[in-house]
Amino acid sequence: MARKPKSEPMRNSSAVAELREIVDGLVGIAEEAQSLKDRASEIAARAKARGFDVKALKKIVKEALEDDAAKADRHETEQIVEVYRAALGMLDGTPLGEAARDRLSRHDDQDDDGDGEGPAERPVATVITAEDIAAAREEGREACRAGKVVTDNPYTARDPRRAAWDEGWCFEGNSDGMDIPEAFRRRKPAKDEPAKDDDTGAGEE
Repeated sequence: MARKPKSEPMRNSSAVAELREIVDGLVGIAEEAQSLKDRASEIAARAKARGFDVKALKKIVKEALEDDAAKADRHETEQIVEVYRAALGMLDGTPLGEAARDRLSRHDDQDDDGDGEGPAERPVATVITAEDIAAAREEGREACRAGKVVTDNPYTARDPRRAAWDEGWCFEGNSDGMDIPEAFRRRKPAKDEPAKDDDTGAGEE
C-alpha cells in the first residue's frame, strides 16, 4: 500500500506573509470592535444607574446616525403606523399627529364652503363618559361620509374625544372598496430614486 506524501509547508513566503498580515488586521479590528462594545455597555450601565431608559437611548442614538433619506423613511413609517392605529381603533386616547393628518387629508376639487377658518373647536367637557367617546367616534364616521377631511376634527388636542373622532373618520374612510387606501401605502419612489427593498422583519424596533 502506497504511503501518502507528507504535506509540505508553503514555500511561497510572500503569500504566507500576506495571509498573516490580513489575519492580524482582522483580529485587530475584532478586538477594537469588542473594546468599543464593552465601552458602550459601560456607558449604558451608567445611564441606567442614573435612571435613564436604555431602550429609549438606543433608539435616539440610532436616529442620530440616520442620514436624510433614512430619516425621511422613518418619519413616513411612523405616519403610516399612526394611520393603521387609528383605523384599528388603537390610538388609546392620543390624537393623530399633524403629519399623519396631512397624509389623510383629501385634496379633491370640492370648493371651500367656509371662510378659510378651521372648524369651531368644542370645549372640553368636565366629565367624559364612554358614551361620549362612542358618540365622538360615530361623529368622525359621519363626517367622513359627508366628505369632510380629517383636519375638520372639532375637538381640542387635550380632549380624548379627538382621538375617538380620528378613529371613526379613519375607519370609515378606509372601509370601502378592495384596494388598500393610499394613506396605508408607502409613497412610490421617483423615477430617478432607487427603490428600497421592503423590510418585513417583524422583530425589529
